[in-house]
Amino acid sequence: MGYSLSFIDSTPPNQPHNRPAPSLLPTRSINTSAKSALLVESDESLSNFLTRRLKDEGYAIRSASNSEEGLRLYRECAPFNVVLIDYFVSPRTGVGIDCLAPQTKGVDLALAIRNIDPSQGIIVAAFAYRSAGEVPRPPEAMQIPLLIDSNIHQMRSLLERIEIDRAIKALTSPELLRLQKFAKFRVRGLGRAASGRDWEDLLADALHRTLIGTEDTQSGRHWNRKVGFVQHLAGVMSSIASLWKRQFKEKNTFLISELSVCDPEGQERSPFDDVPSRCKPADVGLIEQIEEDQILALLQDSPDATHVFRGLVDRLRKQEIISRYGLDEKRYAAAVRRIRIRLLADRNNTRGR
Repeated sequence: MGYSLSFIDSTPPNQPHNRPAPSLLPTRSINTSAKSALLVESDESLSNFLTRRLKDEGYAIRSASNSEEGLRLYRECAPFNVVLIDYFVSPRTGVGIDCLAPQTKGVDLALAIRNIDPSQGIIVAAFAYRSAGEVPRPPEAMQIPLLIDSNIHQMRSLLERIEIDRAIKALTSPELLRLQKFAKFRVRGLGRAASGRDWEDLLADALHRTLIGTEDTQSGRHWNRKVGFVQHLAGVMSSIASLWKRQFKEKNTFLISELSVCDPEGQERSPFDDVPSRCKPADVGLIEQIEEDQILALLQDSPDATHVFRGLVDRLRKQEIISRYGLDEKRYAAAVRRIRIRLLADRNNTRGR
């Protein structure tokens, strides 16, 4: 089952896509707090059940028991926020319908309403089928979403997507300009963290996440109707911009060319040139090695002192030295005293020369 929106490409922003410029979107206004629905359902018990569910979602309902009456109500009372049509609805009162027919009056009614208003949100309920692929429909009806879950789990998601469809189409030119300015401001603030993405990518990502938020609240962004749609999109763009910035920092990438500057003599330099290396210069390492060999020569007659000294050079702790060389507390203490005595004696001999 899919729901194709003609006003915005729902392809994720990191994939190639051709989306219309926001300035080309329709600008008619709606009152999103006043919602109306047309229900066309032949079965009385199912009609009552769907009516209760729609009322729970905040819709005012007009209902019809056949497609002829449904089309009349639509012409008299349109537009509706949503039109919900039974796939197997009767053509008129007192006339049955063959459930095995390849096409039904429900699909015919949906197409007739689409001919009147191509932007009308329509859902066709086909509870007799397990999947959308099983439902016989002409090619021109494939873009109309199907409600095939007998437990109505899909209804809330489909209704939300239709409301988002209407809200996007209702964005006025001043509102689109506000969103454009806000998106540009956020992208400028990101700098290199934007990774080549522009304000259109940010706005498209916000719209895409709002659409998928009807089903996936983890990767998508659910629209709380207590917040205006423009305010919602601004909040989503702020959240996405922060996410881009965190991802950029986690990658910890940089270009050396961006950090390079020229010194007064015209030579190219980088801030990394002034960062000291952790590697010891060769002459310093050589001096330390000579000094270490001299001390080991003083301790060559004491294996314990030699072991303790090597452990100290390797930055081992007392217990680590004892464990590595099989010493005890008494032998360790004696070895430390011997090292101290030998070093002090050697220093005194050096001074006396």
